[in-house]
Amino acid sequence: MIKVYGFGPSFGLPDPSPFVVKVVNYLRMIGVPYELLPGNARRAPKGKLPYIEDGSEVVSDSSFVVDYLRKKYKDIDVGISAHDRAVAQACKSMLEEHLYFVMVTQRWKEDRGFEVLKTRFAGTLKKAGVPGFAIPFVSNMIRKQVIKTVNAQGVGRHTPADIEDMAVAILDSVSELMGANQYFLGDVPRSVDATVYAFLWLILGAPYEGRVKQHAQSKGNLVAYTERMKAQYWKDGQ
Repeated sequence: MIKVYGFGPSFGLPDPSPFVVKVVNYLRMIGVPYELLPGNARRAPKGKLPYIEDGSEVVSDSSFVVDYLRKKYKDIDVGISAHDRAVAQACKSMLEEHLYFVMVTQRWKEDRGFEVLKTRFAGTLKKAGVPGFAIPFVSNMIRKQVIKTVNAQGVGRHTPADIEDMAVAILDSVSELMGANQYFLGDVPRSVDATVYAFLWLILGAPYEGRVKQHAQSKGNLVAYTERMKAQYWKDGQ
């Protein structure tokens, strides 16, 4: 059985990271059994989560993991056109390299987002063995590191309203690209759906209220797609 190392369940979701959920999505889409385990980013290959262990094979980074699974187990992108492959890559980059930092900024840098996050994060630190008296200090220290990262990347330098505008524009683009398709690219699920569903689920399903979630909820095709993917691949809830 493949071992997937992530951050752990949060807010009724299998993991707070869209990249962990992406990997688990793909495993469910191809019917390969797995075990989702708590990992330690500081000890992980490349210093980040998720990564997987498949026997003696260790693969890090969600995109490399999905590529590994496609080659070794099942490639659901067989037969995809060059145009659809390009659209999938563009959408994947838009979500993973842009929307991700919008979400991180809103949840870690903005006070309203951190108020929601810190309670869950305190529980994670407690499970990791951090003494209760030290949890606020460690939590704030990690928050400062994350803020430094999003500021260096660029998104963290914008106002909350500007950041909301970025997220809304991305959601509009995803909605327009998907149109009336059953899956992102048409009537057949592809690997890009593992990514698209992960991000939409974390926006629609996590308890971060505000304009971004409201805008996602207003996109009927995105809501229907999210519900359809959940019903098909997550019948057990998690």
